[in-house]
Amino acid sequence: MNNTLFTPRSTTLHRVDYEPAGKVMQIEFRSGNVYRYLDVPQRLWAIFKLYVQCDGSPGAFFNEYIKGQFLSEKLIAA
Repeated sequence: MNNTLFTPRSTTLHRVDYEPAGKVMQIEFRSGNVYRYLDVPQRLWAIFKLYVQCDGSPGAFFNEYIKGQFLSEKLIAA
């Protein structure tokens, strides 16, 4: 993955990676589960990064704009 964002203040998300060429977002949860979300627009990644940098809740953003909105696959189960 090309872009990585760690979310140390989040109780839900640990790390988020984004690969712009394939529009793939990979999320590692604090539980240890890892999911890959497909066809995620690069602008959503940019908004997510800004939201986190402005002390927004990564988990709330995920629940509102990513979860259930994109085709996903579970890569690692805790």
